Amino acid sequence: MITEKFGRYEIKSEIARGGMATVFHAYDPSFERDVALKVLPQVFLHDPQFRTRFEREAKMIARLEHPAIVPVYDFGEEEGQPYIVMRYMSGGDLTERIESRTLSLAETAKIVNRIAQSLDAAHARNIVHRDLKPGNVLFDQYGNAFLSDFGIARMAEEAGPTLTGTSILGTPSYMSPEQVQGEKDLDGRSDIYALGVLVFQMLTGVMPYQGDTPAKVMMMHVLQPVPSILDFKPDLPTHCEALILKAMAKSPADRFATAGELSLALDSIARGEPLPSLFSTTDTVIAKGAPAVIPSGAGTQPASAAQTVLSRPRPGAVPAGPEIAEPPQAKKSSPIIPIVIFAALFLAVVGGLAFFGTQGKGPLAMLAPATATTQPSPTAVPATDTPPTSTTAPTAVENLPAVVTATEAPTEPPTEIPATPTETATPVPTAPIIGGADKIAWLDKNDIWIANLDGSELAQLTEDGTIKSGLQWAPDGQAVYYISGKCVQSVRLSDTRIDIITCFNYVDYLKSFEISPDGSTVAISLDNQLYLVPYDLQLLSEVKVRSDLTDLAECKDFAPYLKNFVKYAHWSKDGQFLAMVIFGVASDIGSADIVQVIPITQCTANPRAVDNFPPPRFRPAEYEKAPMIPSFAWDGLVLFAMHTVMRTNGYGDLYIYNMDLHKAQSKVNPVKNSCCYRDPYWSPDGTHLLISYQNWTDGPASPVSLYYIPYGTIGSGATYDPLPIPPITGDMANPQPILRIAQ
Repeated sequence: MITEKFGRYEIKSEIARGGMATVFHAYDPSFERDVALKVLPQVFLHDPQFRTRFEREAKMIARLEHPAIVPVYDFGEEEGQPYIVMRYMSGGDLTERIESRTLSLAETAKIVNRIAQSLDAAHARNIVHRDLKPGNVLFDQYGNAFLSDFGIARMAEEAGPTLTGTSILGTPSYMSPEQVQGEKDLDGRSDIYALGVLVFQMLTGVMPYQGDTPAKVMMMHVLQPVPSILDFKPDLPTHCEALILKAMAKSPADRFATAGELSLALDSIARGEPLPSLFSTTDTVIAKGAPAVIPSGAGTQPASAAQTVLSRPRPGAVPAGPEIAEPPQAKKSSPIIPIVIFAALFLAVVGGLAFFGTQGKGPLAMLAPATATTQPSPTAVPATDTPPTSTTAPTAVENLPAVVTATEAPTEPPTEIPATPTETATPVPTAPIIGGADKIAWLDKNDIWIANLDGSELAQLTEDGTIKSGLQWAPDGQAVYYISGKCVQSVRLSDTRIDIITCFNYVDYLKSFEISPDGSTVAISLDNQLYLVPYDLQLLSEVKVRSDLTDLAECKDFAPYLKNFVKYAHWSKDGQFLAMVIFGVASDIGSADIVQVIPITQCTANPRAVDNFPPPRFRPAEYEKAPMIPSFAWDGLVLFAMHTVMRTNGYGDLYIYNMDLHKAQSKVNPVKNSCCYRDPYWSPDGTHLLISYQNWTDGPASPVSLYYIPYGTIGSGATYDPLPIPPITGDMANPQPILRIAQ
């Protein structure tokens, strides 16, 4: 019996009570945070089926580890009573939002984007949720959507009945026809059907199928045509009808292949853009009573079974982009159903819904995807590694040669005058090369600056003041790449021209874009999903959707990599390993940033980690309080430099970790043995360490200096001078310095 305390957890209130568990809002005094505590009721303790299902849910969520799935903090038993401790979602659930008002297209698209990511991650691991509904879509305090409740989720390849002895599990209003019929080989397309129902409900506030009993609703999913969403909300763009028809097609083969495709189409409609090319060219819109064009394998249907999905808007409807051919809709059945037939069907459903396994699969069989216009490319100018010669006067001076000859002699030597020996001009000092580097680039007030390591040839490359991150040198060293918004851009040293390399307009955020040392591959983090694809600027400039990246990749298991939520990654020197900051779980801490090193030479969805740190190798005291890794550096071999978070904008103590020895040097702090540091960066030859330093005592607006330190002297008591460049000023200074390999 649950009292005011359950183990160490203090119960605050009951959140929900379901068929197999009760969820409480609780407080964890050990970590001083609110949690959601899910407990299997005592009445089920002696039922091994419920206990097994309950335990399986915890293991499935832990296995998925996706940023849009409610994370698990703890799992165990208290006096024989199983429980799961999850992140507390203070933003409520989707049921509350739908009941309060009808959601807009933009709101719906944003929620679906998050849920689609989590579903695709689960489906990639052959896990089918099977109970997608508003009550299982939760929100955090920032309004981000999360998928929860994998209590009846099931591995797609599992055979045999479910734990209750029947395959019919789920919520009737959202069950796909094949789920209603008790089919054993469900796959992710069953969840896509439920997602289509969810979109219908969010946009209209009502369910597509409504009946007096759950059994009647289940039967309607099998036998009734998909209702027109425009009948319920005529002011929606007409393309919404095509989307719902495809998402809720009776045959799984006629639905979207992935939840991400559905999300992409919905996002295009919300922005008023043409639908992406997700519909087949084999179908055509047909007029009522005209011969139907049926895709191969769809079976045969009389022409009267379809009607025109009108290309012209309905009265009051909002057009969405250029008009396109949309999939035909099955003819609506008569609202009057013979009582005797209905009663017979109703009894058959109640007695055994599997009876309908061979019925009802064809009402929308002629619905194959229709031709869609292609989404226009981003207005971007592909950058090139070797910029063309420009007539523009350069603002950033290139390195000068060591020796410059004097003016050439005339083409015809003067008569009777002895030739004068050619004079050699005074040698121009060359830029110093230190640690294998000759130039440095950094950010100051959101603009990019460069200089030689002695401070000479100081130049400002950009003047737009836009937020930038992820600085790196182009492979040829003649441009600096950076991330701005959802785009990767480059600025050339020769003429400061800015080019757009590619834009990922279909994602929430772009975290990193890092080119391998040999220039063959690029690691891209989109919405914290890692993609490894060939580094080809022309191909990257043509990418329109996530699947385009997957198509480019040689290894599909790394495009995207779904095992972990990846913030950003660094390459080894030989390009055979990645060191990634992932969202992991640390014992006694919970969710935490962890650096994980994996091999990428073998194409597998589950590569064996070479190392993980800080835990289990070492545990900085500051990391216990703020388990974040804003930036780290790898020499590409065995040494890592990272910092903890102790103050605004991620500055903290500096640590060195040796992967060979599995040992860490704590609080290296080379500048006056004081805090604070960020943005570590190893020199090309690994002999020096570049760091940003801001004095702890001067506050977050104090100037930031860059130090380039011989690594071997750290800890010797040596004193260091900052690089001779102007101090980096301003609140929240974030230099992100990078070094160019000597040219």
